[in-house]
Amino acid sequence: MNRRLPALVVFVVAPVAALAMFPLGVFHEVPPAATPTFAALGQPTMPFVPSASFINATWFCGGVPNADAASGGSVTVANPTDAPLSGQITVFSDADGTTAIEAPFQVPPRETFRQVLSEMQPKGGYLSAMVEVAGGGGFVEQLAATDDGNAVSPCSNSTSSNWYFADNYTLNGSTEDLVVTNPFPDDAILNLTFASNDGTRRPPALQGLPVRGNSIIVISQDKLAKDEAVLAVTINASRGRVVAARAQHYRGERSGFSLSLGAPSVSAEWWFADGEAGPDVTFERYSIYNPTDADVSVTTNFWGLQDHPEFVGVRTDTVPAGNVISFTTADFTGLPDGRHGMTFSTESDAAIVVERGITRRAGDGFATSVVFGAPQVFGGYTRWSMAIGTDLAVDNVLSVMNLDFLDGTVTVKALGPGGEVAIPGLEAVPLPKSGVLDLTIPDQAAALGVPLIVESTQRIVVERKLPRGGDLRGRSGSLAMPG
Repeated sequence: MNRRLPALVVFVVAPVAALAMFPLGVFHEVPPAATPTFAALGQPTMPFVPSASFINATWFCGGVPNADAASGGSVTVANPTDAPLSGQITVFSDADGTTAIEAPFQVPPRETFRQVLSEMQPKGGYLSAMVEVAGGGGFVEQLAATDDGNAVSPCSNSTSSNWYFADNYTLNGSTEDLVVTNPFPDDAILNLTFASNDGTRRPPALQGLPVRGNSIIVISQDKLAKDEAVLAVTINASRGRVVAARAQHYRGERSGFSLSLGAPSVSAEWWFADGEAGPDVTFERYSIYNPTDADVSVTTNFWGLQDHPEFVGVRTDTVPAGNVISFTTADFTGLPDGRHGMTFSTESDAAIVVERGITRRAGDGFATSVVFGAPQVFGGYTRWSMAIGTDLAVDNVLSVMNLDFLDGTVTVKALGPGGEVAIPGLEAVPLPKSGVLDLTIPDQAAALGVPLIVESTQRIVVERKLPRGGDLRGRSGSLAMPG
């Protein structure tokens, strides 16, 4: 049977038949649907870019540390439109006895609004935010700051009953906090599952954890497995829906700080744009987590190495049900120096979660960044946005991977008073088919400290490598937002 036939029936035959039957009176004119009062977001994704007009758009940010004067963070709302945006920000805390604090905000056209969370709520070891934008539009990200560096993360469009983390590293004194926000008034109930090289565990103390409404619970390092190089986590809410993030301070063979949302859903494909081999890279590790009840076959493929046909960059692994595996790019013989991307795909659309940890030299030391790939739902975008760009003119801020087998071009725009303006020198940059490239933001005032937009003639994935902040050397990686 022709596999295209069902699609032809749905997308060609059915509309034609409908048009033919309309004059015969089989179909009657239907009055316009009433304006919806809530957006039906469907399966949660991270992050979310509206594809329609909504009464409100709600964003959920993972959380920032607030333990001392050396840590903190903020939320940034970017408004790329020609009209003001208004809304409300709600800040949650993990401190006992605190209540959520609300405040209105407004973002002028083509500008940003930045809220330091501790200015609204000074109490608590962690603070998180819910941002409600009236009428939709805009995009929202958070910045977390510590002595070990800053970390930028997109916020999510939705809560979820499941959150996944594939790369949880607790070797050599590295520490980790799982930060879970319940932004709703009713209590939620959590159950945690851990997977490592020696199997799956469900500690009794981490089953049935209550999270009171409008608050944060922190599952700290003393409750997690120690000395694990490969550890995956599922956070399941058996009651309610939550937002889950992970904060990590790295020690030993890793160094730096990472804080980002988990994955709210699994995916059959994952794409990574920021791979690199060479003397400045200590290691590049990928962790593949299979939280399902069946074994999954996963094929890994290097991207952007067409000029090196002698290199065999394909491998297939079986990830047992409920387990996690990892490998480094050093496992591949003859990997050429330079840029590369990575793709992960499963058979029969089985679903997995994949994270990458990459450690690069930074001055006299080194810095580690851990990033989720772009899941399959992000695979159709030719435009990616960032509410938080770079404050410094440094090399290779953006990594772009071409998902199509056609040559294309890439243009980087800065959002300013004049709207989205192409940055000189970053207009129609050639992007080879299935290729990867790094882009440098020039030392121009209009391109620094402002939101950035990357547009291409082909489907792309965009990662960024922002300076860690302060006097620290090295970069902090994060995925940009599709759309």
